[in-house]
Amino acid sequence: MAQSAAVISGNPLAKAWSAILGVGIRPCSGAIIILVFALSQGLFLAGVAATFIMAIGTGITVATLATLAVSAKSIATRFAGGESETGHRVLRVIEIAGALAVLMLGLLLLGGALSAQFAG
Repeated sequence: MAQSAAVISGNPLAKAWSAILGVGIRPCSGAIIILVFALSQGLFLAGVAATFIMAIGTGITVATLATLAVSAKSIATRFAGGESETGHRVLRVIEIAGALAVLMLGLLLLGGALSAQFAG
């Protein structure tokens, strides 16, 4: 039974679980490659074990990075005088600069991949 958006928006735990399920439902291409390779080699159980270990490592990494990001933002908010208008503007500029940096990195990686593909 699906919950309505109004019910989920009022419960932070429901929001967290919906995000976790939304991301976790998508199959990982790396895990699929490992499983197919392990199956082709007759080592399916080893492939399943490798996939679980990879998932645990990914979970630890994502949880650590999320914790660092939230902690860094709260520290930056306190440092910038978070309740002031200037503090809010500074934080907004930092957030936008970070998003643009990620976008630029993605475009550079895409450009490199495309130039390598069409180079010969």
